Amino acid sequence: MRRVRGNLIVVAVLATLLWAMNGTSPCCGAESKLAQVVYITMSKACSCTLERCQAGDIMVGNVFNGGRQGLLKRLDYSTDKEAAKDYIKKYRVTQTPALLFLDTQGKLLWMALGELSEKDIQEKLRFFGG
Repeated sequence: MRRVRGNLIVVAVLATLLWAMNGTSPCCGAESKLAQVVYITMSKACSCTLERCQAGDIMVGNVFNGGRQGLLKRLDYSTDKEAAKDYIKKYRVTQTPALLFLDTQGKLLWMALGELSEKDIQEKLRFFGG
């Protein structure tokens, strides 16, 4: 019986860690509401980074249209370093393009770095109510 209880505790801890890494909460309550999406890109970079950013620009443009445009704050590190640096430092952004989902208090709900997936973005928008 002790072994079963120990295994259940390990499973619960691992599940909580996975939920935390995924930017969600394991508790049964209302999830944090999406208040803003920050998109950090670069217009001047090496060719591989520039290709990724250009693809991200198109994807973000496709997803954040119509009513969703109000959620999006677009920052170009190449032209607005100071504004971008605040987000890069605070949320430990290591790659561009970067997409940050923030709640009303500025808490990070979810982040995508590098190659962005439209499917993942749409799923997170539905999850966080965007």
